[in-house]
Order: sequence, then structure tokens, then C-alpha cells
Amino acid sequence: MRKTNPKRTLHFYLILCGLTLLTVTSCVFTNNKEEDSLMTYINGNDYKYENVEAELLAEFSEKNLNLISISNKVKEKEVPFRVKCLAKNLAQEQIKINKIINQITSEKLIIIPSINIQNDSNELDKVDSENFKKKYLEIVTKIIKSQIHDLTMLSETTKDVDFKILALQTIVKLSNSLDEVKQIKTTQT
Repeated sequence: MRKTNPKRTLHFYLILCGLTLLTVTSCVFTNNKEEDSLMTYINGNDYKYENVEAELLAEFSEKNLNLISISNKVKEKEVPFRVKCLAKNLAQEQIKINKIINQITSEKLIIIPSINIQNDSNELDKVDSENFKKKYLEIVTKIIKSQIHDLTMLSETTKDVDFKILALQTIVKLSNSLDEVKQIKTTQT
């Protein structure tokens, strides 16, 4: 067997450890420089993530919940039977639409942010019973027109086929509801 000098072995291991340490530190510095340049690039460019579908559907859902709440107020008031039926049908239709929207958005992994609901029920509470029906029909007309506008914007801006189909089908339903509201307005006045 060959005898080795313990000093040589020690020097060899020290040099080997030194090279390893030098290699590791140079890799760390290189990665930090790349990270810094990437962060500088991202911070230098103002990226604004826009999810038009989520924004429009959030506005639509706000109006949807508002319409449901004011339609439920009609049950407590004395109004003509046709108006009560309209309110019941509108509430049911809006609940169905809301379920469909929630189903599609959950499939697409889109979270619809909750927005402060502009509740028109306070406005209806202030109205006396004689003008309640007229005010209710005005508010419903305004909300449905606004919903149709939101869905029209959605169908024009989105590239997603499911959202386009949802928007077009819902616009048809809402247009029929709007026609029904207008018909009751003209016959009741």
C-alpha cells in the first residue's frame, strides 16, 4: 500500500471544499441577479390584469340580487295579482340565472367579487301603497335594462364561447321579462 502524506490530503480536501463553496456562491449570485432583473422588468412595466367577464358578471349579479330583494318586497304589499305574479316570476328567473352564472364561473375558475348591493328596497319602503306598484315597475324596468346592457357588453368583449352563449340566452329571457313589465305598465295605468 502506498503511504499518503496527511498534509497533502488535508490540503486536497480544503481546496475541494473551497472550490465547492466558490461554485455554490457564484450560482447564488447569478440567480439573484436574474431575479432582480425580472422584478425590475415587472415593476417597470405596469401590467393591469383585466378580467372583463368577472367585472361584468359582478355588476350583473349585484343587479340580480337587487331585483330578487325588491321582488320579494312585493309579496308583503297589496298590489294587483298580475304584479305579484310578475314579481314571483322575476325572482325565480333571476335565481335560475344566478345559478347558471355560478355554475359557469366555477367551471372557469372565476371568482365573482361581491360588490355593495345598491338596494332599491329602501326606495320602495318610502313609497306609499298607492304609488308602490308604479315605482316597483319603474325600478324593475331600470334594472332589467341595465342587466341587458351588461350582458350585451359581455357578449361583445368576451372571447369565451360559454360566456357568449350565456349572455345571448339571458338577454332573450330578460327581454321577454322587460316586455312583460311594459305590458303590465300599460294595462295597469
